[in-house]
Amino acid sequence: MGLVEYIHPTLETLDYTSPRVQLEIIGSSFLFFFVVYLASAFIASMTWTYRNLRIKEKVFWNLSVVRAVFGVYSTCAGVWAVWWDTELKEDVVFATTPTSWFSLCLCVGFFLFECSAMFVSDVIFRQANPLLNLHHWLALLGYVLVMVYRSSHFFGTVGLLLEMSTPFSALCWTLLKCGLSDTLLWKLNQFVLVHTFHCRSLLECYLWLQSYRNWERIWQAMPTPIFTALYVQLTLIFFIMTPYWTYKKTVQLVNHRDWNFEDTETTKETNGSLKTD
Repeated sequence: MGLVEYIHPTLETLDYTSPRVQLEIIGSSFLFFFVVYLASAFIASMTWTYRNLRIKEKVFWNLSVVRAVFGVYSTCAGVWAVWWDTELKEDVVFATTPTSWFSLCLCVGFFLFECSAMFVSDVIFRQANPLLNLHHWLALLGYVLVMVYRSSHFFGTVGLLLEMSTPFSALCWTLLKCGLSDTLLWKLNQFVLVHTFHCRSLLECYLWLQSYRNWERIWQAMPTPIFTALYVQLTLIFFIMTPYWTYKKTVQLVNHRDWNFEDTETTKETNGSLKTD
């Protein structure tokens, strides 16, 4: 029994090799996350905090909610792949399961929505996060290649567990915007968030370890485009992205700043309305 059977039994029996099925799941995923974005905007608009944010901060708020929802599913799928899914481990290059297919299709739909939203936002507001953009565009490319070549579902599904930090990161930012950074809830969430980045590093070590154990099979059979995308992304995440984000979130535990909109924080400090450490 796969993870998707707990969502709906029919997902276990779909022909995931069919382009039509893949496109239907990707399209449904894109639509689902768009609806989550709209629902977030509608519900949050009832709060005083949200109504007083600038437009680009409102966009970031809603994207944070979308990322949190995706992060919850990704964590479940990644945990399943690491501890319960034995089929993917039998052949890390070409083994597939209904759960891996569904998760990767959903993932492509999410990153299509995420990259589209970030692109439109960056163009309109002329403000971009280069590291986050690089990570998400490379992830989109990598997952599309995994589906096209029907290979490396093991790495793709286990890699979803890297999103374990996303729900806590979203909660961190929204609590910060609500002026609750001095509360016990925010501090507890921040401690957990920093720890999830430590867990990310362990997961990345696990992926390197599995690469070492299966290197002969990977070198001989893994399609070159996937091999390149996988190890470029894994190298960037392991040596640059995760260490950098771990550092930033650790510093934020002491210095409660909004790193995404520092110009806003500077303005607030000037007006004397922001507490600083």
